Amino acid sequence: MTLTVTPGSLMVRDEVVLLADDGTPVGTHDRIAVHTGTTPLHLAFSVHLFNRRGEVLISRRAVSKKTWPGVWTNSCCGHPRPGEPVEDAVRRRVREELGLEVTDVVAALPDFRYRAVDASGIVENEICPVFLGFVATDAVRLDADEVGDHAWVPWSDFVAAIRATPQVYSPWAVLQVPLLEPRMARLMAELPLPTSDAQACIDDVDVLVHRENARLAATWDGFRGDLGVDVLERDLPEWMDAQMSVGGKRFRVAMAYWGFIAAGGQLASPGYSHLVTAAAALETLHYFALVHDDVMDESLSRRGRPAAHIQAEARHQDAEALGDAAVFGRNLAILLGDLAHLQADRLASRLPAELRTIWYDLCTELIVGQRADLTGAAGGRRDLKHARAVARLKSGCYTVVRPLELGAAAAGASTEIRASLIAAGHHIGQAFALRDDYLGVWGDPQLTGKPAGDDLVEGKATVILALAADRLTNGAARALERVGTQRARRSDIELLQRTLTEIGVRSEIERLIEDEVQAATASLDACRTLHPAGVEGLRAMIARIAWRDA
Repeated sequence: MTLTVTPGSLMVRDEVVLLADDGTPVGTHDRIAVHTGTTPLHLAFSVHLFNRRGEVLISRRAVSKKTWPGVWTNSCCGHPRPGEPVEDAVRRRVREELGLEVTDVVAALPDFRYRAVDASGIVENEICPVFLGFVATDAVRLDADEVGDHAWVPWSDFVAAIRATPQVYSPWAVLQVPLLEPRMARLMAELPLPTSDAQACIDDVDVLVHRENARLAATWDGFRGDLGVDVLERDLPEWMDAQMSVGGKRFRVAMAYWGFIAAGGQLASPGYSHLVTAAAALETLHYFALVHDDVMDESLSRRGRPAAHIQAEARHQDAEALGDAAVFGRNLAILLGDLAHLQADRLASRLPAELRTIWYDLCTELIVGQRADLTGAAGGRRDLKHARAVARLKSGCYTVVRPLELGAAAAGASTEIRASLIAAGHHIGQAFALRDDYLGVWGDPQLTGKPAGDDLVEGKATVILALAADRLTNGAARALERVGTQRARRSDIELLQRTLTEIGVRSEIERLIEDEVQAATASLDACRTLHPAGVEGLRAMIARIAWRDA
């Protein structure tokens, strides 16, 4: 690196490396002064940056730039300083212009060179190796003197735009992209991308959910016109988006992500984009299920806040509106849930056919399980077979098995890997459902956000009640007969909570959960082709699911 020393400081001279025609360095020159109508051949670089969704960053050159002002181009360009390794120069310049840290780079077109003349007559004449780079965040901080705008776009969209309107882009980008396109899949596979950040995937899903909810709101407003919201504080799309932002453990997103990683899925790939879309559909479907479940169960709260139908009922009362407040609240919540299901299906419609098939099976299983839950409670079902089937359909498949399968399918998993993940998923799903049952009887309302003993109040056909049916006697047996009916008393719930602990049902549920944990772990260990990072993530998820307190 060429340095010039001034009193009390050390300053780097902004010079470029001049080259002979064969690429041999022959000297240096001031970077600004070197660009003229007879620019000598010199060393430069171009980089195309990708995020974990596989989108490429394109940038728009500042309008104050001396050459090609205001045109769109690749992520970043620059010049290595004398003595500076080119990859170090890539990282430096990306940091200076975009405020991003490049974690990994791969040489894509090491021998690329070009000569181009700007409208002003200034010449670019460069040997310009082209790199692909990966960044862990999309949070760009632009140097306004260099970059006027930016966008993250799918690579295929960038390729199509270059072909359709090359005049909008820099001449070097127009030359580079067609050379990169046929080798892009291989090049992306060479990037050593991180594979163990479920929170980053959750963040990507949240961004997509809120973006799609905003689009829905815009469409909704177009149909609504000047129709007022009247009694409600805000209309359904905004209400849904606000509620989806409150709490939530994102279990389904995490399971889909670890299924993807365990199956060998790569970030910055089309498969990852499908994963994020599927997981966003799952989160939106989950909101539908919660809203409708609260209506059907007549639950007063969800995640420590009033349930949706209770919120709407309160708005009706506050407005002194016409009609029955409870009926209004229930009807509006049903509409809200319907809208969420519509939005979830809209997201799922973008998935490849294989993932759409899994999606529709998931939705069907969920509704079958919900129906069986309602009719089983009404019919007083207390048999273990029925309780297990409801738990599998309503909780296990929907929360664990199908999300794992969606993730594996997005990764293009083999039949063997998918079978192993599904087998493990059934055990994890049973552990999830059993823990749900446990919390429905003995959960702390401050942690669960729902009243204590909620499942007992409703007389749900759970494994707990199936185990208890033949063991309870005297007052506890009579209390069990009353739950889920108009004859139930609050004292029945307290009696059953206490008695179920005394007769060992509580400890038996915990033992069953432990059995499912061990079986799930054994299923993962039995498949040697699963990616170790995915297995490690799933092990952590098993513990988190099985022993959660909310």
